[in-house]
Amino acid sequence: MQNVCLFAHFDKDGRVDDYVLRYLKNIRQLQFSIIFISTANLPKLEVERLQSDCDDIILRQNTGFDFGSWSKGFAKHAHNIGGRLLLANDSVYGPIGSLATALGRLTTETADFYGFVESIEPTPHLQSWFLLFEPWVVRHSEFGAILGQAFSEMDKKDIIKTGELNLSRRLHAAGFEYTALYSIRRSGLAARYIPTNPTQFLWRELLLQEQIPFLKVELLRDNPVGLEDAETILSAVESIDPSFCQLIKAHLARTIKKYPPSRRSRWINMLRSKLVRKGYYLSRTHRRLAEFLNFIVLTFLMGAPKLIKSTLLMVGLRVGRVLRRQQA
Repeated sequence: MQNVCLFAHFDKDGRVDDYVLRYLKNIRQLQFSIIFISTANLPKLEVERLQSDCDDIILRQNTGFDFGSWSKGFAKHAHNIGGRLLLANDSVYGPIGSLATALGRLTTETADFYGFVESIEPTPHLQSWFLLFEPWVVRHSEFGAILGQAFSEMDKKDIIKTGELNLSRRLHAAGFEYTALYSIRRSGLAARYIPTNPTQFLWRELLLQEQIPFLKVELLRDNPVGLEDAETILSAVESIDPSFCQLIKAHLARTIKKYPPSRRSRWINMLRSKLVRKGYYLSRTHRRLAEFLNFIVLTFLMGAPKLIKSTLLMVGLRVGRVLRRQQA
């Protein structure tokens, strides 16, 4: 094998959904060998549906979440990986449009590993639903140490910390640099200092402006922050890739949950979303003063003492710079 994708899968009904099969075919077209690792109870018929696109199918116990599956696949196939390694999972709908085009844009900037979305929630890291590593990273001992952890013995909180969050941190500490299409350093004050999930609060901007061809399944299925409903989001998908909407609708019909947030939390999230999106556009249009004022309002809305202190410090520093210029 040269380029290899380790694909983590779970389905509560023991199925490989059609949107997953479509995603696998798109990865295959990019010349990746696919190792499919599932923690679902897949019957023989479902396994057979995978065989045309997957080089190996690993069925395992439902422990360790995605990092447990990637760890299992890497332990078995690390010696076969001669090129890039892609870690992917079924937690996203996509590609919405061309995966090849998006991947080409992602890898235009020289880096050691890549992801579509960078987040600071709770610390700076690449979100783990799509991670691409150059061969020299895959062969490094630190990478093997990260994926070699006993994820199956951890709870979800520890897996997120030692897997998703620490992967970016530990590889950076080992001397490797990463990049993303949605990067916090290019996305304004709110992206750099306020911990919100971009795939929830900026899904429209990620899809349409950043041209990241994925949406989180939970955004449509669970509506975790109580903003736009699935139909509103699907209208944006339809503007790019109409044929894909039917696959998403079929999956939602089988899995959608209806647990609306409280009226108060929904109101706060709507206001927060408006300010986060406004900050994104103000940053992109270089309206620095307006962005800074918007950031102050957003900080106080969040009500986090550390954010408020850091904002006041930032205000003081900026005022100090202005006064020094005037004195000069």
